[in-house]
Amino acid sequence: MKVLVVRQGLAERIRERLPEEIEIVTPQVGDDEELVGLAADVDVIVSTRLSPEVALAAGNLKLLQKTGAGVDDMPFDALGPGVLVANTSGANPVPMAEGALALVLALAKRVVQRHMGFRIGRGGSRGVELRGKRVGIIGMGSIGVEVAKRLRAFEMEVLAVRRNPDPELEESLGLEFLGGRGDLERVMRESDFVVVTVPLTPETRGMIGEREIRLMKPTAFIVNVARAAIIQEEPLYRALEEGRIAGAALDVWWKPHWWDPVWNPEGLDASRFPFWELANVICTSHNIGSTDSQSDAGLEIMVENILRVRDGRPLINPVDKMLRY
Repeated sequence: MKVLVVRQGLAERIRERLPEEIEIVTPQVGDDEELVGLAADVDVIVSTRLSPEVALAAGNLKLLQKTGAGVDDMPFDALGPGVLVANTSGANPVPMAEGALALVLALAKRVVQRHMGFRIGRGGSRGVELRGKRVGIIGMGSIGVEVAKRLRAFEMEVLAVRRNPDPELEESLGLEFLGGRGDLERVMRESDFVVVTVPLTPETRGMIGEREIRLMKPTAFIVNVARAAIIQEEPLYRALEEGRIAGAALDVWWKPHWWDPVWNPEGLDASRFPFWELANVICTSHNIGSTDSQSDAGLEIMVENILRVRDGRPLINPVDKMLRY
């Protein structure tokens, strides 16, 4: 059995946990030309992203294992019908929820602005009390559930939307409201904070646009720890620039691998618009949920799935190739 692990550091950690008869190959550079050559006879590819060209070259492929939860950058249309896809969903809901909470608190208490003001000898404007405020969670998967638990502890009212509303989940979490996609406008209109945790799929891409943003209160904040493309880029920037909403915290970017010279050789910025220059925006590099425990949990899922492919057993976290999550 042969496994292509696209990231060298991850390859070493996976190799340590697998029996010697499983061969691990890894690229030196990692560009598509090199990966096409390496992929020809592998059974498994472990990758953060993958181009269609590499997928088409992998004629023996049985499993495409994503290193994280979101699979929006996987080439589904280039995969053969027998190729399975899996992710590491469930490895990091608590760290991600803690990260989302940190961003909510940073916005509410104006932590960054107060820090910057302190450096130049200025005080800071007043923050926002969370108690009694309404938070709308867009997406109630494992991360959204953990976010709801933590914000309920701040005595916030939690509204949420998910693809399939679940009355039992609504009751168990003590939610004020749990609706479906058709209730997005209500949640945007009534929330003081909006936290986006929904996966990026063809259905959710661009679901928050000009109309939805204009429904938000002028005092409301939005936090995105999911995928940037769920929110339309220009309408969000204009609303923040013009002060039509109070602020945003972004841990996700429209050019997701802007920092990597292999995947972004043109050196494009993370966004077409300079969100990082706005005083009411907090920007982080899609790492707000990164912790040692999260990394280890994801690694164990990847290793276990490689062994399950070898043994012909059902995978952990199989991805629905039609729904794409």
